[in-house]
Amino acid sequence: MTQDIDHAGSADPCRNCLRHGGCLGAALQEAEHHADAGVIGVLTLQRGQSLHRIGDNANAVYIVQSGALKSRRHSLQGDEEIVAFRLPGDAIGLDEIGQKVRGTEAVALCTTRVCRLPLDVLRAEMQQSERVAEHLYDDLGHEFERLHERLQNERRSAPSRIAGFLLAQLQRRQRLFGTQIDRFTLPMTRVDLGRFLGLATETVSRMFTRLQLDGVIVCDGASVQVLDAEALRRCAQDRPAADKMARAA
Repeated sequence: MTQDIDHAGSADPCRNCLRHGGCLGAALQEAEHHADAGVIGVLTLQRGQSLHRIGDNANAVYIVQSGALKSRRHSLQGDEEIVAFRLPGDAIGLDEIGQKVRGTEAVALCTTRVCRLPLDVLRAEMQQSERVAEHLYDDLGHEFERLHERLQNERRSAPSRIAGFLLAQLQRRQRLFGTQIDRFTLPMTRVDLGRFLGLATETVSRMFTRLQLDGVIVCDGASVQVLDAEALRRCAQDRPAADKMARAA
């Protein structure tokens, strides 16, 4: 399947973005040398389309405007391994800077728009633009945080992994839209979530059910409303609420 290129959006890539220009792509677009050069392309993908595949040239970084993607690879046994979910505001490809080819595949989970930042332009501008460099370092820092969180998950209980993931989604929405936000939509399936967290699908479903029975969240399909953020936080930290859930499961 081919990606759709939005030429109008390429002229004004920040027009429909949830970040409203506050990201690496906007900084690159506004850098003086390329202000009118239209260096950023906007791509639209439909559910199941690949943004890039394993073995593709690693010649660009992408910023998610809307929608969601999963970054995946396959084990030696052929099982799908999900290494990250990429949501609005996330950068894709920073973990592969310095590599000649992609080591993962990025697949759209729903209709998704991304900005494409050519890597050669990004490298040149980070030497000339302080704002570009600051955003790049910030995004690299977030990438390290995600890697640290993923490594920490290996030592956490199943309830803590689920609660931690949901808490991170809540906090992300609150940063974008304000602290009054208490609900969000999960674009990934329970199967994908289990593969990302290293849990069986049945365990993921049990943990969601337990959180609902305990009055921590309410689920309606892919929509999640957090009723008790403090209880969710305690569970994510493996405190007594998490132990109670683990015993009940």
